[in-house]
Order: sequence, then structure tokens, then C-alpha cells
Amino acid sequence: MSAVLAARLERARRLAAEAGVDGLYVTAGANFTWLTEEVAHPGGWPLWASVLVVPVDGEPALVLSRMHGEIFDLDRLPVRRVFDYVDGEDPAPALRAALGAAAVESGTLAADDALWLGDADLLATVAPQVRLRRAPAVFDRLRAVKDAVEIDHLRRAAAAHDAGYARAFEVIRPGVTVAEAGAEVVAAMLAAGSGELALSGVFHHLSPRPFAAGEVVDLDLFPGSHGGYRADTARNLFLGAPSAEARRLYEATHAAYDAAMAVVRPGLPAEEVHRAAAAAMEAAGYRQVWKIGHGVGLAPIHEPPLLQAGNDELLEEGMVFTIDPGAFLARDVPIHIEDTVLVTADGAEALNRHPRDLDALIVA
Repeated sequence: MSAVLAARLERARRLAAEAGVDGLYVTAGANFTWLTEEVAHPGGWPLWASVLVVPVDGEPALVLSRMHGEIFDLDRLPVRRVFDYVDGEDPAPALRAALGAAAVESGTLAADDALWLGDADLLATVAPQVRLRRAPAVFDRLRAVKDAVEIDHLRRAAAAHDAGYARAFEVIRPGVTVAEAGAEVVAAMLAAGSGELALSGVFHHLSPRPFAAGEVVDLDLFPGSHGGYRADTARNLFLGAPSAEARRLYEATHAAYDAAMAVVRPGLPAEEVHRAAAAAMEAAGYRQVWKIGHGVGLAPIHEPPLLQAGNDELLEEGMVFTIDPGAFLARDVPIHIEDTVLVTADGAEALNRHPRDLDALIVA
């Protein structure tokens, strides 16, 4: 059994107990992967029923299709009670047996907000005496503080982003197409260890459109990843000297980035990071119209902690999130600086190394 997975399982039990529920009902998605280090096919029932039942007291149990059972390394899991079914069969008997093995045939189970309605209906049919409950106090905290293994994955993911930026600044020139440059950036990221093929920003659609002189390019390399952990970063590339307004907005954005980084520390309410950046943007005459940051990890996009107004959750050492101030220069043309950032014992560490100074982002 993996010691890392055993520790994660114990954290899940503790948070469930603190939330006053009898256990967790975890289906395919980021939390399932975090607790098992296995990736169940997405979709939920009736495509697949992949369910990890984690009781506060007693042994956990797992429901899988037989196909998943042949793919997963079950010997590594901190779960010994595994119940399977074959695609096309009714998974209800397997789920009923799992609930019995975990001794949670009644009571309250917490589920995360990504639960598919089909999975909820399956549970209601199999165990009508079990009540499902949203439990943000559990799931918002479950993966918010990263362990050493997760931080290493995110460092490597951020390094792959940096490799992508370096290649983008080498190949993007007037006349080069978005598709041509995107292919080069993806190749550089893969060579640096990324496990993703997709990009965002200007590369959201790998079109035959050529870049133009004077263009402000949004290089958002999400979701470059390592080991399934996704960093999220962005830079601008300026094809020629920026306009006076672009320069003014970029300088305001850089000041907002510095203001946000300066306040990050354990014990600070998450919303204060947003307020620091937003205040710097407003002082320069701009509005920060998106939240300044969000957690990163196994989720397909944003996860806790959310650095936004109204979130008084306290930052903790080991949290990893984005710092992403900015504003729109024109429709769908953001000027922003986004880094993946680790909360340290006394502040913050940007996991990205690609330059942020404006002069380094201009391609003549």
C-alpha cells in the first residue's frame, strides 16, 4: 500500500468526521484520482459507475467496471474491498455490496459538487436510506494543501510552461500561423515533460491565421501538466513596440502582480490577495474584472482556494494557486501576468521563471 495514499485517506476521514458526516461518496474526477492515483473514465453512470466509498469508521470500498479493474494497480490502493461489474451490467449489486462492506447503508455521505446526477440517482436507488450532502468544508480543503509529491509535479508542470514560452518567443513572428507556432510550443512543452497536448489563449483554436505586426499575443499555456497536475500561467508577447496604452496597462498589471505576491503568507485570508492586486489596478485607473487567482492541481480547471472577494479562507503553507492580475486591452485581448505560486512558510514562491519585465516580452 502506498504511504502517500494512506495519508490522504486519513485526511479524508478526518475532514469527513469534522464535517459531521458518516463518510464520503467519491466518483470519477479529481478527488477520486487524488485518493487512488488512478484516473477513472469520466462521464459517471450510466456510462461508468466508479465509486470510492470512504467511511469515517471502517474500511473503504471501491466499485469499478471490470475493465477499470484490469487497468488500475489495485495493489497500491489503500482499499482492499473491491466490487466490480461488466459494462452493460447493472452496477447496483456491486454498489450495494460496497456500501455494506463500508457499513454505510444508511446515514449521510458527503459528495463533491461535480457529482453526476446519474451517480446520485444510482445511490438513491440502491440505498434510499443514505442521504447525500454537499460538503464544501470537506472537498474545498481536501486537496487545497499540496503534499511534497504534488508540489514536485506542479514544479515540473510550471517548468514545462516556461519551456513553452521560450519556444513561443523564438517562433512567433509576423506571417507565422497560429497553428505552426502552436505545434512548436506543444512540442517544446512535451519535450520538457508536459503530459498535455492542448493550449489556451491565442492557441485555443490552432487556426491558419498568420500573426500580424503590432499584435498583442495572449500566451496562456494552460493546461500543461506533469503527472496529471496542471499548472496555469500566462504571458503576453508583443510583436513590435507596444502602444502607449498597452505599455501603461502592462505596467499597472506588473505592479498589481508585485502587490499580490507581497502579501501572500500563511494565515492571510484568501480575499486579501485579490484586494491587494485589485487596489493596485484601480490606482492606475483599471478594474480587475476576474478573480486574481485560483488553486491548481488535478482539477480540469479552477479548484480551491479561490483568491476572490468574499473568501475568508486562510492561506496555508503548501497551497499552490495562480496569481493573475490584468485587464482587457481590447475585446478578447487581455494584458495579464499569470504565475503558478507556492505558499511558503513566510511568503510566496513563483514556480515560473520566464521573464515578466515588459522589455523582455517584445519581439522586434
